[in-house]
Amino acid sequence: MVNQRKKIPLAGPFITQKEIDYVHDAVVTGWYETYDKHIRQLEQAFADYVGAKYAIATYCGTHALHLAALALQLGPEDEVIVADQSYIATAHALSYAGAKCVFADVLPDTLCIDPRQIEALVTPKTKAIMVVHFGGFTCDMDAVMNIARKHRLAVIEDACQAVGTFYRGMHAGTIGDIGTFSFQGAKIAVGGEGGMLVTNSEELYQRAKHYGTFCRNDAIQYLWSDDIGYNYRISNITAALILAQIERIDELVANKKRIFESYKKKLANNPYFEMLLPPVDCRPNYGYVLGYLRDEVNIDRDAFVKRMLDLNIHFRPGYPAMHRMPPYGQTHALPNSDRYDRRGLVLPTAHSLTEEDIAVVCDTLNRSIEILMEGK
Repeated sequence: MVNQRKKIPLAGPFITQKEIDYVHDAVVTGWYETYDKHIRQLEQAFADYVGAKYAIATYCGTHALHLAALALQLGPEDEVIVADQSYIATAHALSYAGAKCVFADVLPDTLCIDPRQIEALVTPKTKAIMVVHFGGFTCDMDAVMNIARKHRLAVIEDACQAVGTFYRGMHAGTIGDIGTFSFQGAKIAVGGEGGMLVTNSEELYQRAKHYGTFCRNDAIQYLWSDDIGYNYRISNITAALILAQIERIDELVANKKRIFESYKKKLANNPYFEMLLPPVDCRPNYGYVLGYLRDEVNIDRDAFVKRMLDLNIHFRPGYPAMHRMPPYGQTHALPNSDRYDRRGLVLPTAHSLTEEDIAVVCDTLNRSIEILMEGK
């Protein structure tokens, strides 16, 4: 096989002159009295876009998740039911607050939490549910909210991968008590880093804002801190970049949809790879192309990923199942999460991908699997 010389990246942004102009303005004017000008503009623009009353911009999505746990006053006596498939930041943010993660399996066709698993895991110590809108798809939020109301549980939506995703007309992250988002460099809208917390509760908003700014309380004394707090504020320059991306979010979603639909057409009925498609009630952001090596494909998934990387086509394996990791070490079987751990794949979806790039990815995927199956 001839090496693929052109890099086909896993992810990459869509930057225009607007982003450059906004960052330039932040660099030139965003100091002293205007140090938070673009932060305030971003928070308002994002709240308006997703339909939330309150928004807090943070340094990263992990900080937003931690603030959600603090705002809900989760602590060592509390259990939180958590979707097992996510980046480990989801679980760690709860652990920062001292809460115990109880992992629930995911649905095989969306990798979002299985509501039936939630119901089975509720105990008297359960205080909250942490769902993950995985890969820009949405969870079955009607089912989740029904369980939450039945057992009087709070709901945190990890929507870090779901900027631009809607469930039955409501933006992901605005249905539960608190939603969190990320603008890390592999997301659909980027800031290099950057996160956001949204809520419709003034009480949760004020508590999260307080903890995210060192628990500062100037009403007592200037620069007084009344509890252990954190410096989680986003930088003004980063906020300027994200603001421009959010103002262009419909354009970004449309471009990702172009890429997703091209893959969907080319991978239909593929004998080796099973591509995941959005659920009926979801309008995804099309930010990711995810799936599995089919069970009958008897090759090592990681060897396949390495081969694609060697050909300069940047695949990524599925996330490890969080329940198996040393900080948690839970032993109950979560077969759907474990399958994605062993067989899952993330295909390249950088904004810059062309139709020719996607064709090369799909053709090389097939040929590489055939070669590995033949033992060559």
